[in-house]
Amino acid sequence: MLSIYKCLVIYLVTILVPSAAWSQEESNWEFNLAPFYLWAIAIDGDIGIRGRTSSVSIDFGDIWDNLEGVFTVRFNGLYRKKYGFVFDYNYLDLGTEKANDMADVDVDFNSQIINLAGIYRFFNSNHTLDGVAGIRYTKLDSGVNLNNLGVNLDGNQDWVDPIIGLRYNYAFSDKWSLQLYGDIGGFGASSDFTWQGMVLIDFQPWKNIAFVAGYRGIGTDYETGGGINKFTYDTTVHGPLIGIDIRW
Repeated sequence: MLSIYKCLVIYLVTILVPSAAWSQEESNWEFNLAPFYLWAIAIDGDIGIRGRTSSVSIDFGDIWDNLEGVFTVRFNGLYRKKYGFVFDYNYLDLGTEKANDMADVDVDFNSQIINLAGIYRFFNSNHTLDGVAGIRYTKLDSGVNLNNLGVNLDGNQDWVDPIIGLRYNYAFSDKWSLQLYGDIGGFGASSDFTWQGMVLIDFQPWKNIAFVAGYRGIGTDYETGGGINKFTYDTTVHGPLIGIDIRW
């Protein structure tokens, strides 16, 4: 089970090892690293802890106001323009405390989403199409504490879903390109169903640096347990994103 500290180590390794190992001018590998990108997420759907399910609709403003920690990284590699991998890690930690005459409430929400997949390129030109197959790991730690009543409702779950998908890229000029990505998964292995969609505009003014902006969404329908032990996570995490890609 990955902690944020282990992922920081992975993050440092992805920066240092490839740059040292593939620094020669001619390499069979191509790498893209987004060491930190901003995904301005909103969360919509149903979340249930210990059999108590409620609808949630949290916009980015609310998330920003209650943000306690965030970390994102994306790392891609392609070998001989044919085979490759995709690694994407997203960490979010939210927390808020509200007190009035009736109750003193602590609410915590911590999520980690990891996408790890292999890719196969079907064709390579100014149009490229990649097949994607791998896993999506999701870990949630959520809790509601009624401090003055001594009541604690927590729901800590993690699961792995298989995913398959496609990635399409169209370079419509020397510096500009469009990328479309979509995957589906779960199939009852853990989640009943999960999906991801992304649209990116890519601007590369220099050889090793590019700027990306677009929109991304991840939907998950996961349920486990029953009765007072039932846990439900049927949500869509979505929003615009911007970032910098380092390429070599």
